[in-house]
Amino acid sequence: MSAGKRALLRLGLLVIMICSSALFVACGVVDKVVGFFVDDGTGHIFKIAIDSIPETFDPQLLDDENSAMIARNLYFGLMRYDSDDRLAVGIADDYSISSDGLTYTFSLKKGYNWCAAGDFEAPVIADDFVFAFRRLFDPKTESPHAEKYFCILNAEAANRGEVSPEEIGVRAPDDFTVEFTLAYPNSEFLYLLAELPSMPCCELFFETAGGKYGLEAETTCSNGPFYVRFWQHDPYGKDNYVRLRRNSGYSEISYVSPAGINYLTEKDDAERESDFLDGTTEAFVYPAGSVPNTESGSILGYTAVSGLIFNEKVKAFSDPEIRQIFSLATDSASLCEPVSDILKPAFGLVPSEPAILSRGFASRLDPKASSPSPSMAEYRWSFALSDGEKSDLIGMNITVPESFGYAYLLNDLIDSWYSVFGIHFGIEIVNDRDYADMLKSGDYDIILAAVSSDSGSAFDFIEPFGSEARFGIRVPEALAAEQGRGGFKTSAEASYACSEAENAIITEYHFIPLWYLPTVCAFDDDVEGLSFDPFTKTVYFENAKKF
Repeated sequence: MSAGKRALLRLGLLVIMICSSALFVACGVVDKVVGFFVDDGTGHIFKIAIDSIPETFDPQLLDDENSAMIARNLYFGLMRYDSDDRLAVGIADDYSISSDGLTYTFSLKKGYNWCAAGDFEAPVIADDFVFAFRRLFDPKTESPHAEKYFCILNAEAANRGEVSPEEIGVRAPDDFTVEFTLAYPNSEFLYLLAELPSMPCCELFFETAGGKYGLEAETTCSNGPFYVRFWQHDPYGKDNYVRLRRNSGYSEISYVSPAGINYLTEKDDAERESDFLDGTTEAFVYPAGSVPNTESGSILGYTAVSGLIFNEKVKAFSDPEIRQIFSLATDSASLCEPVSDILKPAFGLVPSEPAILSRGFASRLDPKASSPSPSMAEYRWSFALSDGEKSDLIGMNITVPESFGYAYLLNDLIDSWYSVFGIHFGIEIVNDRDYADMLKSGDYDIILAAVSSDSGSAFDFIEPFGSEARFGIRVPEALAAEQGRGGFKTSAEASYACSEAENAIITEYHFIPLWYLPTVCAFDDDVEGLSFDPFTKTVYFENAKKF
């Protein structure tokens, strides 16, 4: 039921109950009735399960998924993503960029405060951002994220210990102004300021944490919607959880609906799903490639693409013409018809997601160019290989990791290939560890591969075909895009480099796209106002209500 209909129903019942209550002398009865029916869904403490104990809530250090998804509810940076996955200002009231793209100046909103267990409070000021970036590049911190921000003046030198962290290009002209000076233009810089490593750090609190900053509830200080009230983390125990509560130092300026969030630790995927389905928890994130098992509300975003990669060490598959013939014989749209409400047929490497589009990425691929044509595939197959070369392909398999929940859809692919090629291919489902080993060794015929992003950047989809060569394939255009990342002056230049790489990968048939895969957040039917970042798998509870 929608919030509007629910409100009308409550109003009607309220009128009836108040009129009935007029028969009673005791005004207290009426007060209780009114109090019940004007419930607006706020003040609830939400419950959600995670699969492992968070390691730290220090944003300059954390590097595990569970720490990050909780921390995104704890901190408020200069920039953020809005409910439509578009970049927007956060604690920054406004900003300006110099004409040469080297100086970024931010003015901060006033009134926000730090909060920690133990009643610590302090205003959020510009120096908190300066201190955070000095920590980020201080070699003693050993942050795994420092390199992403090396575009800042003297950042790389400071990280190598060649200059003091005080010499980096981040300063605070006054309490509510932060200024960044870059060594070279970076079209992604504003997006980097929405990520966790750029979150502020209160130096006064940090110094009192005694080297345990972010490792306990009492040593974690937050400037976002919630703060860590309690944190039970016993690696040998089963009852591990994190309790977040509303940060009054934030909610007095930006309204926060819930009273808090409880994160429960449950390692087993099936148990976490069961906890959600039986109502123990109120939200559950299904990973990309898994099959959602819920009829409740949900939010999804296409964060990955699945496709076929042919082992190009096999003589026949080393020829792009042969790979193209297999592409012509593959109709991904018809294959995903049974689950067309979840999967989307893919024509490229990069999904058409708002978070990706907001960074200016524009694919240059023509969806019609990849249209299937079994009859053309059959014609070209008739003379593309000798009978002996064709016989060498008999008995080959498509290898699929067992975590991929849509493997059954490949049965129709195998049947359609047989009708075109007259050769039967098998489907080999292996556990994820064996799959990774086969991928690393190159011991496979054809694999079902998935490429994903945890940031919504087109570069994440390109880089497996660059220096990483995850599938044993290194494409020059992907290398060029990867090497230029962080140094493009405009988003148009970055988009063009990624588009060139995508075009080379797809048109040379190094990757034959099948489906865009969603990451799904399911939630209780009585819950409204959740927002979800499918790339980071973060559920944002700031505006969530439970009726």
